[in-house]
Amino acid sequence: MAQFTFTNNTYAGEALAGFMASTLLEADSVKRGLLTVINDVKARKVILDVDDDVVLQNPSGIFADQGTTAQQTESYLDPVVYEFMKQEQWDKLVQSWESQQLKPGAFLDYEGVVDLSDFMVQRYLTKIQIANERLYWLGKGATKEAAFTAPFQGLLPSISAASGVYKVGLSRAETSMTASAISAAGIVTVSSTASLKDGDVVTLTAVGGGIKDTTNGGAGIDVAGQSYFIQVASATSFKLVRNYNEINTRKAASFSGTASSATVSYINASNVLGVLSGIYAQLDPADRSQDDFNLQIPLHVGYAYAQAQADKATNVLNAFTDKKKMDYLGLPLQLMNHWQANTILGARSSNLFLGVDLLGDASELSTVYMKPYTNDNVVRMKARMKAAVNFKFANELFYLSA
Repeated sequence: MAQFTFTNNTYAGEALAGFMASTLLEADSVKRGLLTVINDVKARKVILDVDDDVVLQNPSGIFADQGTTAQQTESYLDPVVYEFMKQEQWDKLVQSWESQQLKPGAFLDYEGVVDLSDFMVQRYLTKIQIANERLYWLGKGATKEAAFTAPFQGLLPSISAASGVYKVGLSRAETSMTASAISAAGIVTVSSTASLKDGDVVTLTAVGGGIKDTTNGGAGIDVAGQSYFIQVASATSFKLVRNYNEINTRKAASFSGTASSATVSYINASNVLGVLSGIYAQLDPADRSQDDFNLQIPLHVGYAYAQAQADKATNVLNAFTDKKKMDYLGLPLQLMNHWQANTILGARSSNLFLGVDLLGDASELSTVYMKPYTNDNVVRMKARMKAAVNFKFANELFYLSA
């Protein structure tokens, strides 16, 4: 039987930097190189943007400046400090470790001394990574793990609100429809569901009425702007099954109130090729040709694209068994695991920034066993992080959303 210990640690130096790098820099999009990371951002950091025209002049023996003035604008990385704090009962932590280590049918057959402090840290590492990934892209408002009070807008809301970004909607007939009613049971009435399939993801906007999403209890949140997995109920109706933000918890969607109207937008296997074709034609060739340019798409759009490839294949034996390449006419498509539904971003990684401070005074990781101090048989973990996100050139971004 294992003997358990718990080391009180206040991590510093390489150990602290390693944990901060794991939580802040090993978020999925950072590992794939979709963001440019700037370290040592202790306070507001200015990102200076400089642009100018080129004028080709007549030859002259005397130098004559072209007479234009370089345009200088600034964007900022304003770091936000936030913390993760968790207390667990000692016996529950031991049981959790045993459940992960012991093989099926074993009976306390693990020998040696086990320090549960590192186990506790690693236990929450992946969840903190996911929370940071959502925070970077979706902002505090759409990251349910974020309960701190400081503003953190996130890249997608910032890009959506910025002037100069090339923006495209989903208001065309092949990507949207009008709903005439949404019931408290989540049944949406439309003119036809012929273009929809079970498992599609729809985004609701322009919602008329007082319907609220009560999936997480309380008074609920506005349905407008939310996205849902659906099941087709009839030729003229479908059911909202699960909020897209609950993809990991798998909670069933619940509602209070009703709606008398709404706009339903979607990207699925029936229209994804047309959507990608329209995007490809509108991308700036100067950006599209760069090696670090990517189209970032949510998982459900990637699945729809794979299905569309299989559906369009002719006389291909393995059309429905082989894994599909996530490129469109040579342009890489990046599947984003924690992303806004029915949203596609075209951007260079050198234009999207993540600021961190791995070894700053605000960075902290500590674990404490409280029994020697308070006689409480509990352990505590505290992690304090600092991060900021922003983009540089708005006119080099492509943004499609509902």
